[in-house]
Amino acid sequence: MSPPKASSAQNLCVCVQLGSLPPEIGQLKKLRVLFVYRNRLTEVPAELAACTQLEVLSLANNQLSSLPESLCSLTRLKKLNLSHNNIAYLPACIGSMKALVFLHLSCNRLENLPENIRSLEELKILIVEGNSLHSLPKALCSLPRLELLNLDFNDIKDVPQELFHLSRLQRLAVHPLDKGLHLVHNPLQKPVREALEGGGLSMLFSYLRAGGGAY
Repeated sequence: MSPPKASSAQNLCVCVQLGSLPPEIGQLKKLRVLFVYRNRLTEVPAELAACTQLEVLSLANNQLSSLPESLCSLTRLKKLNLSHNNIAYLPACIGSMKALVFLHLSCNRLENLPENIRSLEELKILIVEGNSLHSLPKALCSLPRLELLNLDFNDIKDVPQELFHLSRLQRLAVHPLDKGLHLVHNPLQKPVREALEGGGLSMLFSYLRAGGGAY
């Protein structure tokens, strides 16, 4: 693949089983939307950091295990899709993408979420289903705009007591696109499980507000 001749290109979609992105991608200074999903990428060129106008980036369905730290320059990014990769640790550069409102991390190898996730204060949708999360950081409860939190199909046994601060999570969600908290197919411990079964999210939040939880 070679970049379009017009350096003013704003949208680019590549789905041709690419094994790598050329460093020349960085020449597309005005690029705002980049879809490079369903390829065979094992890494992302550091030069992508030069595309500082990017607002939407999809690298889903590849073979990525990390992102270059240079991508911390993508401060205008609003939507990032890294689902269906081999990521075991959330790349530190994501903490600098403070304009993110949508972060899709499903079907990776994550076992935890870092404390620096608290810096994503604009985040409204966080999808982490199908990973190996064992617990949730208290920092996650500091995201004031979060409306959809999908934690389905993980290894979560308990939740932070501070979870009730996520007041925009208004219900226990079932459909994948529903706003709210998604928490099915986790080995939840008895107090949390019983609260959810007894009265849904409002009951869980009441339980946590009263001092329940393991933290």
